[in-house]
Amino acid sequence: MNTMGISTDPALLQVELSQNLLESPSVSTFMPEEEASIYPLLSSNTNGTITPLTFSHPLTPCIDNDNDSNMSTNLCNEDGKVETSSSSGSSSGIGISVPSDIDASTTLFNKHSYKHLPNNNVIQDANGHGPNGNIPLPKDTPSFVSWNWPLIRKCTFFVFMSSLLAMCAIVVAMIVTLPNVCNPKTVWYRGNVFYEIFPASFQDSDNDGMGDLRGVAKRIDYLKALGVTAIRLNSVFNSPHYPEDFENVTSLKIITPHLGHLDDMRQLTRMLHSHNISIILDIPLHPFIKKLGESRGGLFINNSINDIVDNGYETTVQPQIVVTENLITECLQYWLEMGIDGFYIKGLEHVEDIENLPHHLIEWKNLLGADKVLIIEAGVLSKLSLSQRQFALKHVDLIDVHLDVFAGTSQLETKLTSLMHSEMRPSKTGVWIHWSLGGVDKTRLTRNQSSVDFTLAATLMQLMLPGTCNIFYGDEIALQAASDSLNEHVETKHLHHLAVMRWSFNDSLQFTNRETLPWLPKSPDVDFHHLQYIKKMIALRNRSPSIYKNAICKTDAILQNTAIRRSHDDILVIERVYPRRNSFVSISNFGRKQVTMDMTSLYYSGIVMLNNSDQKIYFSDFKINAQETIIVRLDK
Repeated sequence: MNTMGISTDPALLQVELSQNLLESPSVSTFMPEEEASIYPLLSSNTNGTITPLTFSHPLTPCIDNDNDSNMSTNLCNEDGKVETSSSSGSSSGIGISVPSDIDASTTLFNKHSYKHLPNNNVIQDANGHGPNGNIPLPKDTPSFVSWNWPLIRKCTFFVFMSSLLAMCAIVVAMIVTLPNVCNPKTVWYRGNVFYEIFPASFQDSDNDGMGDLRGVAKRIDYLKALGVTAIRLNSVFNSPHYPEDFENVTSLKIITPHLGHLDDMRQLTRMLHSHNISIILDIPLHPFIKKLGESRGGLFINNSINDIVDNGYETTVQPQIVVTENLITECLQYWLEMGIDGFYIKGLEHVEDIENLPHHLIEWKNLLGADKVLIIEAGVLSKLSLSQRQFALKHVDLIDVHLDVFAGTSQLETKLTSLMHSEMRPSKTGVWIHWSLGGVDKTRLTRNQSSVDFTLAATLMQLMLPGTCNIFYGDEIALQAASDSLNEHVETKHLHHLAVMRWSFNDSLQFTNRETLPWLPKSPDVDFHHLQYIKKMIALRNRSPSIYKNAICKTDAILQNTAIRRSHDDILVIERVYPRRNSFVSISNFGRKQVTMDMTSLYYSGIVMLNNSDQKIYFSDFKINAQETIIVRLDK
């Protein structure tokens, strides 16, 4: 006991301790109550004889005696077991069940060892432990108590954080991919801008002095930057002397060798489609085709179109698509297989059997389908009767209307107003107007150096009109007709308006190389500064429903969103509106002098567009230069 720090002085204990008592077992065995008071440290046997019992105090160290080493070892390693009485009132001792394989001293002072729990009523986990270390569990404890809760908490936290991060990532991705504006959509050929190209004058790729299809493919980046939706290729078919007599075609399937081959057309189509640009072919009928021929593509075989329209009879039966074998239908089928996106049927007004045109239009449109565009000239409609004209308009997508901007603002305003209220008026479905200012059979807008600004003013005015706009190549830079002051090219004088395209000096690729002369003489200087205004105006048109939509379509009515006004003698005003969108107005001065006027009866103020800075303008003292068009976003 000295090693434990407890004194064994007999005077301290007031009892004389024997050596045997010091070596007694570690667990006391109490005698019955009637004997315990007489012999507090002795046990008795059943016959009443008193036998000394070796007793070891729990705090007493084991003392190894030479005479009884085995007993000491056993006593130090095993605890005695005491009988316990079932009666709490007359208990003769305290029963403690101690595992025999656990060290006495370790077990005694282990705070997690609860020896009072019965061994036969515990539930242990796979490692032989309870849910809290070494604490055993009763059998009636729920099973989830023994689960691995630390791991469950970690997994739950990981899943929660992962889900939270995933939801945040989805929200961020949705915000990033959302469009800046939510504008109403239209079919690809409605409200957009087309670009008409005469291939022989656009770009030369083999340095022979004449443009070709591969040259057009080299300028796709230019077309994409310009912002056009489709290009129109006119006069690509074979003729006896191309390009001098490009109108006298000999076939509608063979491309003239001067422009390339069929593989070049396929490659050009694929490249344009990869840049989201469509391709449209002009199909010149006159003078190659004088009669349309037979057509079985009508809705009704036994009834004429006049009877159908006059009686107002409508049928829900789908038309039977019967393809008639004639040159025009075979041509359309052939080029559709090449990936062409639409056709401009030109020269229909010269055919002899024009009264059968509605039947052919039905057949052609059924052949093209809804995604391909069919274009005809406005002059064709004047050749048809009222009933035929109404029926033909239902099977045409675009009507080409040429505007003569040199006729004066009075005639221009009259024509625009009449078109807005004619059979081609803006509507939700049906035909749209295809506006054009120039073409292969028209003179150039820039007729001389003094009208360079006039070309820009007219083009900007055109881009404000409802419908689809068509820009003839070179008008975006005020390209003029070929200059032949020495009369060296008299034989091609009728083609001088098809002058070769001029490219900026900063562009490494010119029309042809310096050693080769173009097939037409060059035009005078152009104005490349106009190009940036045309690009900005096309971009403004593409993102503004007020401009690219031709009407306000409601459930019960269709309202026009265009107002045409004329002020003074040379001022033309075009106003475009759309619900819950910005309103725009263009003021064009086609005269030769500056005009100052008060327009507060119509508008108060606005922001001038197409400039690098937002310039505020007030209409109380509005000034506009000669041959200028100003685009203003009206203040709300």
